[in-house]
Amino acid sequence: MNKKYFGVMTVNVTGVELLIVNLKTHKSLEKVVKEINLGDDVYHQQPVRFESVSKIVEALTGFIQILHDYGVENYQLWGSQALSQALNADFMADQFFLHTGIEVRWLSMSDEAYYRNQNISLELKRDHEDSEGIAYLVGITSGNTAVTRFDNGDFVTSTNFAIGPIKISEDLESLRQSAPNSISVLNDYIDSKLKDFDIGILGHAASAKANSQIILLGTSPIKNLVTQYLKQEQKPAFSIAVFNDLVDDMVDASDQYLINQLQVNEDAVPLILPELLLIRRIIQLTSARQISFSDSEIVDGIVNDEEVALGFSKHDFTDQIITMAVNLADHYDVEPIHRELVTKFARHLFIQLKPLHTLGKRELVLLEIAAILHDVGNYIGVHSHYLHSEYIIRHSDIIGLSSEELEIVAAIAKYHSSTTPSEDLSHFSQISADNRRLISKLAAILRLADALDDDRQQKIKKISVSIKSKSVVISAYSNDNLAYENWIFNSKSHFFQETYGLKAILKQRGVK
Repeated sequence: MNKKYFGVMTVNVTGVELLIVNLKTHKSLEKVVKEINLGDDVYHQQPVRFESVSKIVEALTGFIQILHDYGVENYQLWGSQALSQALNADFMADQFFLHTGIEVRWLSMSDEAYYRNQNISLELKRDHEDSEGIAYLVGITSGNTAVTRFDNGDFVTSTNFAIGPIKISEDLESLRQSAPNSISVLNDYIDSKLKDFDIGILGHAASAKANSQIILLGTSPIKNLVTQYLKQEQKPAFSIAVFNDLVDDMVDASDQYLINQLQVNEDAVPLILPELLLIRRIIQLTSARQISFSDSEIVDGIVNDEEVALGFSKHDFTDQIITMAVNLADHYDVEPIHRELVTKFARHLFIQLKPLHTLGKRELVLLEIAAILHDVGNYIGVHSHYLHSEYIIRHSDIIGLSSEELEIVAAIAKYHSSTTPSEDLSHFSQISADNRRLISKLAAILRLADALDDDRQQKIKKISVSIKSKSVVISAYSNDNLAYENWIFNSKSHFFQETYGLKAILKQRGVK
């Protein structure tokens, strides 16, 4: 047994993969890939065939044996977002567990973008020349497209579009039978799916930058096609003009030309043109001047997260999650000064109350996100805004948060105001016992933090916390009259006492 060894198994529409790494050295010890085509079933809304599920189980069983041979006890199984949409995804997950004893963790689109982007983020930080200007990371899977923006190496934002080459390919076949200019119509179709791309942070001011580039992730068929088209080994980057010439040539290219001359796998032929058209439209929207490829994969990010969790690495990307939350709050016009102060108080309370809640760094991140977003519901209406906040958060896309974590954050925001879990058992009872306790602990802290600036006047600039045998004393440093704050605090502190078993007391201290 070696605690430094970590195993990642992934299952997606093209098959299964095993990666074993040494977390201390970041070196790969073993990589095994087993190709199993599940896409035909998944993308045609058919259950994945039993024979295919059996092949996956057989491959996973073999992977488990390899892990045991290496003495690896720390390993995980992840399933792609596309496969999670299969009609019998629950059945497959049950089969995986029955035969291997491992529960599959389904990735969301945000998860996939978050993990895939991590290596590129590090590379942009390391290479100052490449990081100057705007870099758009474009991750295209069969059914989805994720675009992430970095400015001078710093993360800006990320978004997902429910459009990919499989769907475009199906529509192209239909268009070719009915439309005289199918490519033009198809371009309009792609535009309709990307209509919001050039609105807001993602596309803002891109044309003003002298240096902007597209980095394509997870597009092996296109990468191989470009290499063959240029008749040379792929350079790190090439011009958009070259790419446009390639697309123009591919519009009228025959299947045989793609297979024989450009060595495209026959199964990938129907997807080549749709993916090229999609990439070209993203290039137009971003005003990118050059394009390159990256081999960064989802498993790279999963490995990095494990290295951080076990103390082998300091490359933590939670700042991207916080940035996405701030972007969302700005989108819904959340008042920034109140938001920042409540987040500051919530963070301070969490740290000082750790002996009581015994929670870790990840839970602090969830609390901070809930604090940033707790008032987004005001965009819909002030009355019962906490219910609107819950709805908005649950239906938002925050890169780096799992679906379960997003539900937790939404619940914390819901209970930050007046409703408590004990008064909302019909909804709260559907959440696991562990998550119910977590939500209560964090929501109680957020409720106190929000009470300290309920009137949005920022009378309290600093607090300190003292844990007593029967109470928690929060000292508020202010020279203003805090009569209103005391009244609100006493009202909102009942939930804290119900959760922690200690009375929360607010005391004022003057500022010299």
